[in-house]
Amino acid sequence: MTGPKAQQNNDKSGWPTRIFANRVLSNLVTPVIAGSVLTVLAPFGTHRLDLAWRALYWVSLCLAGGLGALAAHQLMLRFKLPVVGWRHTLVQSFGSTVAVAPFVIAGFANYSPRASALTLFYIWVIAIVITVVAELAGRSAAKEALNAEARPALMDRLPLHLRDAALYAAMSEDHYVRLHTSAGDHLILMRLGDVDGLAKPLAGLSPHRSWWVAEQGVTEVRRRGGKMLIALKDGTDVPVSRAGAARVKAAGWLR
Repeated sequence: MTGPKAQQNNDKSGWPTRIFANRVLSNLVTPVIAGSVLTVLAPFGTHRLDLAWRALYWVSLCLAGGLGALAAHQLMLRFKLPVVGWRHTLVQSFGSTVAVAPFVIAGFANYSPRASALTLFYIWVIAIVITVVAELAGRSAAKEALNAEARPALMDRLPLHLRDAALYAAMSEDHYVRLHTSAGDHLILMRLGDVDGLAKPLAGLSPHRSWWVAEQGVTEVRRRGGKMLIALKDGTDVPVSRAGAARVKAAGWLR
């Protein structure tokens, strides 16, 4: 279960998440999307251009802006400038505007200095919007990718409504395993012996030959009628064998 195929299955984040979590890709994809929107809106008199030329103009311009923003980001990293938050976004928007400025000046050479300055201001405003969108998308995607990476691969075998739940325990039932989670339980076809590896990075142990219990699912460990039991957060009592009792004590669950 730890071969290349299993590792491939552990890549739980979708392609949009992987794109926007990668700053380079995000600074390329977001401008393409923005350029497509501007192609439809056709501001600054670009409605007079044919659709193909208008699309080429806006997408190219936005890509140049995206590369400028990326260059500004790399310079901040290179010189270890302590620029974070909205200041980081502002610097990126300036980098984007500087990259776009030569194209705007060349394209609107017949404009007066005042009109050219006003056009560059509008371009800067657009650059701020695009940079903010890219930054927010990147943060959201990075958070989602981090959550997906931290989630046990075992959870991907559950229905969608249970995948983000907390895993409490797994109980063997013939050739199946019943997974107990914070959102309910579900029966899947697998071996109980495979649970521990697929449940990583969760800490857990096998207190009984028919059970595997995650530490996060334990409410308390108690004795009843001379037998040790593990109380789960969903109200289930898990039996503990003699060998399992030693593992429970070693893990520090018994207080």
